[in-house]
Amino acid sequence: MRRIELVGRHRIRLDGDAPVPPIGPGDVLVRVGACTVCNRSDLAYYHYFGLRDHCATGCFGHEVAGTVEAVGERVTRVEPGRRVFVRTPLTPGFAEYAAAREVSVGVLPDDVPFEQGAILQLLPLAVHATRGVRLGDRVAIVGQGPVGLMALRVARLRGAAEIAVADLDPWRLERSVLLGADRTSLVKSPQAVPEELGGEFDVAIEAVGTPHTANACVDLVRQNGLVVFLGTHHIDTHVTFDMVKWEKKGLRVHSSAEPTDTARAEAMRVAERLAATFTKDLRLDAILSAVYPLERLQDALDRLSESPTLHPAGSAAPFQTPPPQTLKIAICPGQD
Repeated sequence: MRRIELVGRHRIRLDGDAPVPPIGPGDVLVRVGACTVCNRSDLAYYHYFGLRDHCATGCFGHEVAGTVEAVGERVTRVEPGRRVFVRTPLTPGFAEYAAAREVSVGVLPDDVPFEQGAILQLLPLAVHATRGVRLGDRVAIVGQGPVGLMALRVARLRGAAEIAVADLDPWRLERSVLLGADRTSLVKSPQAVPEELGGEFDVAIEAVGTPHTANACVDLVRQNGLVVFLGTHHIDTHVTFDMVKWEKKGLRVHSSAEPTDTARAEAMRVAERLAATFTKDLRLDAILSAVYPLERLQDALDRLSESPTLHPAGSAAPFQTPPPQTLKIAICPGQD
């Protein structure tokens, strides 16, 4: 099979004769219909491979949709021929086949194209991240990239009374309005977010992954409010907080990561139901920006790399805003 591997910093390689990955008793083999590029993890691995240990251990290409080709003997939830989306596979998704654990696989509705279905990888993540949002809450979301937009949709489905969002890019904020934001703020820097959005939110969701946006969320919430870390802190892995401010507010905090298989399975079950019932409401078409064949993965990486969040806070980043009019790019192995 064909597979693209990350072989070094800023180096990918197409292997035209890679072996089809084997599967274990609890695993699923998926014929990849599409794999969307993760704007954080995949790009962090690509830019920091060999420089940071955690950038050599993750799965390069983990947002997969496709068709089940084979299943292990203990798999009961899906069967060959079933269309699925994958939360995180065991093997790279920029390939014709990928292996995944059964707990990481969700049923994909028949009317969702694979290139949009791969974006559903974000849905169980957003489900778990927004578990603290209650009916009638005021919610702030900092960052309106793909995961921030998915959190917006799920927070709305959970019954948030007001959702206010902030981003550096006006085009992304237009997508936010399409997906149901009540209020948007175009900011010039993360430090300006609290002044622009205001405060006293019940929940503030950090969907970027930088120290400045994390601290902005602390300022956004009311006393006893909830701060959610949804953004992936692959670039700045150490974040400093004013603990006096945190203590005076009596803040609560949780992350989006599912720490156990039980949590992963619960989030996936909810995500499957939402995907089946609210597919059109998720507006996956508004999040998908482009579709490239496997051989053009380098073009996708170059386009998405025009982002300030790929550089540590305080450094001289060559880009001040996200890549223009770009959210998700899908890589389709079967496309010419």
